[in-house]
Amino acid sequence: MAIKILVVEDEFELAENISDYLNQNGYDVIGIEQNEKEIFESIKKNLVDIVLVDIMLKGTQKGLEIAELIRGKFPNCGIVFTTALSSKEVLDRVSDTNYQGYLMKPFSLKSLDSMLYLTGKKLGLISEIEKKDKTKKLISIRENGRIKLINEDEIHFIKAEGFYLRIFTENKVYYTRELMKIFYPKLSSETFIRIQKSYIINMKKVVSFNSKNCLVLNQEITIRRGIYKELIEKISRLNTQVKY
Repeated sequence: MAIKILVVEDEFELAENISDYLNQNGYDVIGIEQNEKEIFESIKKNLVDIVLVDIMLKGTQKGLEIAELIRGKFPNCGIVFTTALSSKEVLDRVSDTNYQGYLMKPFSLKSLDSMLYLTGKKLGLISEIEKKDKTKKLISIRENGRIKLINEDEIHFIKAEGFYLRIFTENKVYYTRELMKIFYPKLSSETFIRIQKSYIINMKKVVSFNSKNCLVLNQEITIRRGIYKELIEKISRLNTQVKY
């Protein structure tokens, strides 16, 4: 079962980016809140595991005060602080609070994932299966101004269109501004192959192929001359069932 996260943050764009990232990275973000009453209602209703709390919230209610109230009402709920403040006064107040993690802004989304994973382990929320799932390779792209994470196992093929790429999965097509030559090295070489200038395919998703083209996700894709032998060798290593 995914770890349930509540984001307490008043920078809405940042909160949405965090929410999108975590939802795509195996967590379950149940909401974005900043009002004390709604925070407590969300924690109680959704059995939240970890609350991500911005220390410097707008208004009279501060993150540290909210965290102390959360700890009193929900002692088993994990607390991870985020803040741009690093004064000794703030750090002293943080040290007096029972919390599991602390991140200085600006932080990378990867460091946030690592902090939540460690917090989940401390709280006994990470099962052996979930530990294995965390080893899945996630590819980050930027789409419509937001960072998205795609499990590379879900990618069927990628098509270059000028300065943009279309990334085809079974249920969705992602569109991102990136060059093929920069994106290709991010993918696992054991699974993906660039079969021509404009196409990369996931060899695990190949339905059938011959020396001239291959079929992936109902798309006939031409194979570049000279790549056929390499394609056979790599697919054989993957032990994939294909039709010749």
